[in-house]
Amino acid sequence: MILTILEPESTPLLSLAKKEKATGTFHEVQVDSLDTVSFDGVNEGEDVSSFSNAALNRTRLGNYIQSFRRAFMVSDIQQLVNTAGVPSEFAYAESKSVRECKRDLEAAICSSQDRQAEAGSGTPYKTRGLLKWLGDGGQPSDVPSAFQNVANDTTATQTEATFNSVLQELYEANGMPGGQLTLIAGPELKSQISDFSRQLAATNGTYVVNQDAESRKITMTVSQYEGDFGVVNIVASTFVDRTSGSATLNSDAGLLVDPEYVGVFTLKAESSTELEDQGGGRRGYVSILAGLSCHSPKAHGYFK
Repeated sequence: MILTILEPESTPLLSLAKKEKATGTFHEVQVDSLDTVSFDGVNEGEDVSSFSNAALNRTRLGNYIQSFRRAFMVSDIQQLVNTAGVPSEFAYAESKSVRECKRDLEAAICSSQDRQAEAGSGTPYKTRGLLKWLGDGGQPSDVPSAFQNVANDTTATQTEATFNSVLQELYEANGMPGGQLTLIAGPELKSQISDFSRQLAATNGTYVVNQDAESRKITMTVSQYEGDFGVVNIVASTFVDRTSGSATLNSDAGLLVDPEYVGVFTLKAESSTELEDQGGGRRGYVSILAGLSCHSPKAHGYFK
């Protein structure tokens, strides 16, 4: 007999993000911006009489770590009996907890949860999710206006025009310096983007498909979108805009990410610890101390 778990566990933002090392509970990055262009000209023979502080626009953006933990226990009898499809109940519980902990981290960094400092019982450290960094529910007060997100859309149903408008906003703000974008999309948003070509075909009254006949299939899905303002790789996810403790999914939400400008900082890497058996059976926990590092909210976009 085989035991299977049918639950989504793909963690695209965690996979995309740069891996950074934290040395404390609050992790900071420095961001800067260029001045507006000038072509005033300089008079012949004019000496340099005024100077500007090149570090004037520089600021720090910081986020807290968060402790993620999943505890597990296996009774003596549970461990000793022969369970179909499970060679070791303890190893199975440990492996399952690792996967759950990883999903918890992914959901947190994709959320609109705000950062929180430790303040005693019931108020643990919380890391700010990317949706909150991008201004979902209001721009964070600690992010200067020059670095705040400018590319987003809350249209009920995405069309190619609304989607391109966000790409244009992002390009006008940054010029897409990272050179690549990835959209981590909820299932409904992913479906709406796949419909772009179908909407155009429906308007024209017919579908036009050019495809190698040897494959004996017609592909009507979009995993990469190439528009006027860049190429976007599209990955479906069920962890964008989740709420802690809720199974409710916002399938219309999506994070438009430039991987060059987002990271996950780790104070303590994923680890598993077995605790003392106090008579009830083997027990332990899996934990990780990590948080999200947003190098500049202006580099990303979102749909919701």
